[in-house]
Amino acid sequence: MFIIKSSKQIIVATILVKDEEDIIGSNIEHHINQGVTHFIVTNNRSKDKTLQIVEKYPEVVEIIDEKGEDHNQSIWVTRMAKLACKLNPDWIIHLDADEFLCNIYELRFVKTKCVGMCRSYIHPPRNCIFDLFKLRYYLNFEKYEKMNGECKVAHRPDPNLVISHGNHGFEGSQDISFPYHIFRHHYPVRSYEQFLKKSVEGHEALTKRGVICERWKKWKELHDNSMLRSTYDNICSSWERMIINSNKKDLLNLVEFWSTPEIFDYINKKENIATVDEWPRNQ
Repeated sequence: MFIIKSSKQIIVATILVKDEEDIIGSNIEHHINQGVTHFIVTNNRSKDKTLQIVEKYPEVVEIIDEKGEDHNQSIWVTRMAKLACKLNPDWIIHLDADEFLCNIYELRFVKTKCVGMCRSYIHPPRNCIFDLFKLRYYLNFEKYEKMNGECKVAHRPDPNLVISHGNHGFEGSQDISFPYHIFRHHYPVRSYEQFLKKSVEGHEALTKRGVICERWKKWKELHDNSMLRSTYDNICSSWERMIINSNKKDLLNLVEFWSTPEIFDYINKKENIATVDEWPRNQ
């Protein structure tokens, strides 16, 4: 189902991980089947079995043990990009553990030096541990012009290239294109335990270098006010209702949870309802 015939390209993927034992194995296996030939991984203070899982894959050619506590993703990803150049790849792609890129083989048709991959499908939580089939339903916002998410980036090897905005952009003006046919499935919130750790530790890591993510800040405030669990349960309930019957009320509840006030207002004014689609399909 997931296997794409090799395009005979050398593709190196970088991944920054921290306590991702529930999803990292599925992530690596998916991208191997998509044509990724090598992985460089930065392990940032994982306390679970993430490292042991990553070490099992021969395609993981380097693991960096990062002790930093400030989630300085741009610096860490740029470091991995420079290491990836030494493998003389055709392409270097930058992944998050909770995102699954699809149609990576389309890179062989790209003429530019850099690529931004903007199509993203969010898989909301269902009050269970991560499982591709249990979490197969996702929100499709393609009816809405303003709902393109942050781009994930890929590029040809260049040791002088600096990755910016975490792993979502490049520093300076670049020769960049935005291929439509490469997209990703995103699982940012999964089990409550994973959500709790992301809300508390993620926010605290960013504040150590003077950076604020409004979404993580909001979730941390919910935790401080003993409202994080009820919020998570509410989102799961809204999503279960959306799967059965798409409706504006539950859609807005989900959008408010994830997006900015501007996006919420935009969706609220639209008559269209985001569709619920399925990937991978349960066979």
